[in-house]
Amino acid sequence: MSFFGDGTGLSPWIAVLAIGLIVGALELARRAARNAKIAKRLFAGAEEESDAEEQSASPREESALARWLSRAGHRSPNAPATFVAVSVGAIVLAAAIVWGVRASGVTDLFAAVLGGLPVVGAGFAAFATAAPWLIGLAVAALPTLLVRRDRAQRVEEIEQDLPLVLELLATLAEAGLGFESAVDELIRAQPPGRPLADELRLYQLEVGTGAKRSESLRRLSHRVGVPSVSSFASALAYGEETGSSIAGLLRPQAMLVRQRRRERALAAAEALPEKLVVPLLIGFLPGLLVWTLGPAFFQLFEMIDAAFR
Repeated sequence: MSFFGDGTGLSPWIAVLAIGLIVGALELARRAARNAKIAKRLFAGAEEESDAEEQSASPREESALARWLSRAGHRSPNAPATFVAVSVGAIVLAAAIVWGVRASGVTDLFAAVLGGLPVVGAGFAAFATAAPWLIGLAVAALPTLLVRRDRAQRVEEIEQDLPLVLELLATLAEAGLGFESAVDELIRAQPPGRPLADELRLYQLEVGTGAKRSESLRRLSHRVGVPSVSSFASALAYGEETGSSIAGLLRPQAMLVRQRRRERALAAAEALPEKLVVPLLIGFLPGLLVWTLGPAFFQLFEMIDAAFR
């Protein structure tokens, strides 16, 4: 007789013992970490304590996911955890949809019906077979696509407002206002909910708490992540260091931003014919083939069937 027998009597006790060992190891590790922190606080010198306080007071470096969500406008402290949870839920939902659609047999029915079409039947049948997987992929990627949409919309609104903001700041600077006063007047004139105005409000709050203008401008460009805003912030930081005129820096920046927008619009217009090729091939060409060649193929198949009877 083996010591473990058939394994039905001792296996629960072995599981309980393993869980107890794991819990005990975690508790020992927690106590050791706590004792180490207490010893460090008791025996650390004044210099080490000040360094620790400075490190705790400095902001933590955000992760790539948090930075991506922040630049898309999702700046809640729980935004990364929420995005991960929603993405996992979308993946589970996508798997359930794929399993349910395939188990129902709808795809096989549609593939059999579409497979009988002339010329394009095989392609439509393959598309019907792959449709559940495509739907599942779209559902799983939905959170990422929504964040990318928010990011694109935010960048578009910022680039739309930036030239006017630069020219208004230059005009106010020429009128004798300082940069912070000009920004304050601009924020009052801007409608609520515009991303660039919200970023400038954060800049005003940072400057109001005693932060340097150059550091606040660098944080502004880091938060936004738009090349036009980054060049604007770099030009202002350089102007502050060299003592240059703000109006003389802002007007060329506004002209440069407008020129870049014009170039992007021209590039998008030139790329439009290439982008229309795939929709034309998928949407119109099969219908044209069925409309023009369908009756001819139908008569050909009838002739072949009559010849072999």
